Amino acid sequence: MAAEGPPAYLLTGQVGSKKWHKDNSRTVQKASEVTKDCEKQALDLWGGPIQPEETPYERKLRKESWKFKLDVSSTGEVNRKPPEGPGVTLWKSKLKPPPWVCKMAMPCFRDYFNTKNNEFMTQYCRETRQVVSRMRQALLEINEQFKALVRVREQLNATLARIRQTLLTNKQTQAIREHRPALEKVPDKVDALTRWERKVLLKQKVKLEGVMAMSEDHLKALGTCRQALETACDERSRVLDLMPHPLRMVLLDAGRDSWLGLGRPSSPWVERNQTPRPDPIGPYTPECAAALDDAQSLTFVSKDVMLKVKEAIKEAQDTRNTAHNTIENSLQGKRNETLRHKERLDMALGGTRSTLHRCQRFMHEMNITRGMTLGPDSSKYLETREKLTRPMVQVYQRHVGTQLPEAAILNQSTAELDCAIKDTAKNIQSLQDTRNHLQQRIHDKETGYGVDGSIKRLRQRRIHPRTSLQETLDLVYS
Repeated sequence: MAAEGPPAYLLTGQVGSKKWHKDNSRTVQKASEVTKDCEKQALDLWGGPIQPEETPYERKLRKESWKFKLDVSSTGEVNRKPPEGPGVTLWKSKLKPPPWVCKMAMPCFRDYFNTKNNEFMTQYCRETRQVVSRMRQALLEINEQFKALVRVREQLNATLARIRQTLLTNKQTQAIREHRPALEKVPDKVDALTRWERKVLLKQKVKLEGVMAMSEDHLKALGTCRQALETACDERSRVLDLMPHPLRMVLLDAGRDSWLGLGRPSSPWVERNQTPRPDPIGPYTPECAAALDDAQSLTFVSKDVMLKVKEAIKEAQDTRNTAHNTIENSLQGKRNETLRHKERLDMALGGTRSTLHRCQRFMHEMNITRGMTLGPDSSKYLETREKLTRPMVQVYQRHVGTQLPEAAILNQSTAELDCAIKDTAKNIQSLQDTRNHLQQRIHDKETGYGVDGSIKRLRQRRIHPRTSLQETLDLVYS
């Protein structure tokens, strides 16, 4: 009889129980899940690139793009070059996978973070120093423009003072010419030129005052811009205590010799750094950008203002000199004409005086002749030959019609002499009146000549004064 063996179901299948196998499988599955979770968490901590679900072919293409590329040089040499773009170059494996970013602190994180922070702060301070250097350069140029405008305004003020002094001289010229005699006050070209000079000088005065006001407004704008640049420079310089300040060399190293070139395109032969964009929390704040833009615009405006001021000064000086020379020539011409007329009047006065003397001498002779014609005052002084009762006349008048006209002729000649003496007296009186009139006219000419000469000397002193009108007024009223 054969030996009895174990049951068949005990000999087939698994030895362990199903529960034991299930527990073991469950434990292995849990361990696998924990492993996958750890791998996923590790990937999340390292910040690896999250790839969407991809097919094996797409994964193969992505890994093929990591491999080095073959590069054939001109000499035929074959080299392997890593692909372009960011990534981690593995020279031994000839791969360049995309970069991963770690999300947890590494052992070198503290030193690395301190180094990066120091580099960031150093770069920020350097950029701030460059901005400060630009603003300092802008401040220097704005300050030079301010001083240049102040100097030009002083010249403009001096020119305006000369124009006002010339207007005062013009008024004094008209007042002094009123002191001429009445016959010399006939309107002439000097009066017309004086009125023309006053008209053009008033126009120049109004124009210069407008230019002065315009330059004053621009001067205030430059002062405001300078104050804004100073404030911005002081505020930006607060982080430069630990850095050297070779501001001029900073601009030269940056390839910008002048702050005016911040917005212009770079030259192809000179490497210049680009102007940063305004950033409220960066080195180049909007306030700095606004201050530099304002300074740049004011610089171009300053050129126009300086040109306008200089042109106004030159125009006013030319107008003043032209008016002065014109009136000087007119005054000199008037004096020459007055001198010529005076010479002619002197010659006429001399002729009148000579004629007067001859008439007076002739009248004196006629008076003597009249006296001699009339004879003595009494008949007892007559000689016998002069008497009408002399013997010869008595004998002659014994015949009829023998009356002598001697008495009638004497009376007629005496009457004629009286008429001639009267006419000569009238002529003498007329000559005396003419002489007095000529003397008065000569005196008027001399007075007019002297008045025009005093005006000319006054204008010559005023056109080249040793002191200004303001200094004279300060000296008088101090």
